[in-house]
Amino acid sequence: MKNRVISIRSLGGINQLLPQPEMSASDIRNWTVDEDTGGWSTRFGYERYNPVPTNGFNPFQTLLRIDSVYIHSRRNRAMETVLLSSQGILYYINDVTGTMTLTSLQSGRNVPTNNELPTQYVPYGKFTIIINGQDEPLKFDGWPIDRSSFANTPLFTPLGFEQRPEAPSVWQVEPNESAAQDGESVSIWFQRTAGRGLGLPVASGATNKENRFKFKVSFISETGSESPLSVASETVSWTSDKNYPDLRYAVAIEIPTGGDNVVARNIYRTKNFSSDAGNDQTFYYVDTIPNNVDELYYDSLASGALGSVAPDDLKSVVFPARGATVGVDFQGCLFLNGGSTDAHTLYFSNPLKPDQFGAFDFITVGNSEGGGITALHTYYSTLLVFRERAIDVVVGTYPDFQLTQVSRNVGTVATNTITTIPEVGVLFLADDGVYLFSGGGAGVYGGAVAQIQKISNNIHKTIKSINKAVLSRAVAAYTPKLREWHCYFAQEGNEKPNIGIVYHLDKQGWSLRDNTPVSALTVDRAGNLIFGHNTGAVSAGDPAGLFVLSHRRTKGQSKVGDNIVDNDAFTSTYFSRWHDFGNPSKKKKVHHVVLYCLTAGDTALPLTHYIDFAYTGIVATSMKQQRPDHIDQFVYDKAVLDRDTWEDQFLTQIRYSVASNACSTFAFEIQTQNDTTIIGYDIHYTEIDTKIIGGKPA
Repeated sequence: MKNRVISIRSLGGINQLLPQPEMSASDIRNWTVDEDTGGWSTRFGYERYNPVPTNGFNPFQTLLRIDSVYIHSRRNRAMETVLLSSQGILYYINDVTGTMTLTSLQSGRNVPTNNELPTQYVPYGKFTIIINGQDEPLKFDGWPIDRSSFANTPLFTPLGFEQRPEAPSVWQVEPNESAAQDGESVSIWFQRTAGRGLGLPVASGATNKENRFKFKVSFISETGSESPLSVASETVSWTSDKNYPDLRYAVAIEIPTGGDNVVARNIYRTKNFSSDAGNDQTFYYVDTIPNNVDELYYDSLASGALGSVAPDDLKSVVFPARGATVGVDFQGCLFLNGGSTDAHTLYFSNPLKPDQFGAFDFITVGNSEGGGITALHTYYSTLLVFRERAIDVVVGTYPDFQLTQVSRNVGTVATNTITTIPEVGVLFLADDGVYLFSGGGAGVYGGAVAQIQKISNNIHKTIKSINKAVLSRAVAAYTPKLREWHCYFAQEGNEKPNIGIVYHLDKQGWSLRDNTPVSALTVDRAGNLIFGHNTGAVSAGDPAGLFVLSHRRTKGQSKVGDNIVDNDAFTSTYFSRWHDFGNPSKKKKVHHVVLYCLTAGDTALPLTHYIDFAYTGIVATSMKQQRPDHIDQFVYDKAVLDRDTWEDQFLTQIRYSVASNACSTFAFEIQTQNDTTIIGYDIHYTEIDTKIIGGKPA
């Protein structure tokens, strides 16, 4: 017999496959990576988004489940506004006055079911496009911020043009200076002026000449988009009188006004199309009314001074994607899917004009076997089009976009899990695992060929537990602050997300999170993960609203009387891999487990050990987190939620005695609510000559 030591000085992530790699673990639950040592630390939790001690859960105290949350950014993320939806109401958080208030933007909106995609937020220039497939699509500007109790300019406007403008109403012209206005006609005349005035000139004593004109108008939105042109007005006509050869005329036009998104209107007119003038009924630009208020316009522009030809009916159409559920900004164009009734069509706007869509500005995705469009995501110079069971790629510039299919068997309905991680690729959750899209061809980062690979094999048991019926409500986000990708979903038997999987870039491995009530998830400019509660207030004083994942070791807060108190810390579990010490057929006796960790005062660190895949373990004597061969560090406070020593933390080794029977495999478990950082471990054992017995006859 010979004493041996197996040393694991760097801890990896979970691996649920057998046999397990050396640095892996069977379970790592409720840990984060310590940035100073690279070890696993219990310093994480979540706390209220509004930390004012006297504010309770204000301004969220009446909210139930938060279905969606998003941070609208302006001025290179220097200004941020939080948007959220709950119970069919769209809110924004106004905190410019120093007191955080929850302001309703729109009520009566669709409340998504557990298997319905919630409200989506699409950044586009200074706007956030808000869509959900049911309600009117909106553009949120976020400015001006309301600093008073008075009503302010709406912070959102409709997306696109719901219909073409009504035809302008024209007043007929009375062609002489003595005609009187009668409610349908008016005489507006003046002496001949260069470039001004309508009507053919008539030489003194010559034959009278006929004049005929029509008008159209269009709306201009605050994005500079132009609506479809109206139908033509009635014809305004008159005869130039030979008795008044020096008179020219202006036409009075009643111009329709538009909705909240209209800031100007364009006027178009034909040249004189009478038989005396050549019968040209082409429309030309006349003028722009720079507001949405004035309703009367006088056109006195001579035909020779008209502007460019009016856009044809194909350049702008009534908004074609009112049922859109997903969208993205790509190459300056707003891309939207057609929604549940038009699931295979991808519409795109004019560049920098998200309200304007051409008649032929759409792409039809491939065969129906891949399912409808479920998500759109930009990745460098590529647009990824996710479907239920396929992924397509769009490249090019307006209007020459090309679509190519890159996957016929991988897709997703978990729209809100699709996340770009810089220099890594795009991660997303499918019903059978987490996939990484990388490369993508010319113009994409690195110029590599597109690759789609599953990176969740090590947590395949957890992935198998996904409740596929509500996968569309899964959420994910990446925090550069922690270099972690968090993804939360519902397992079988649950309708709301109840477990999280976390991919740690620094370890290229996984850990799990439980007891975190995440329903919606986003990240702010500082890299903080902000989530909406998946249940919300069911009675006065219960947790509700927004929370922040942080290093504060608490499962949120509760209201006790008039006070807000921290809840208990998470229970963190580290279950080592099953060690067979290189030869599972030989028996071993394990003597010691030595943990490499940071000192953390007098708080206990228990250890339980297991042999041969047993369900029940043996509890070792609990050790305090002090250096065993030195004077104890001074303990100032034994608080559970924070460090219980104010002195520097030192690397130390804590040895646990193990009295195991002869075994083929060995594992140990640490389960604690205390402040703990583990970096590695040694296992001291003796290999004995005994081998496992022969197999059992059938």
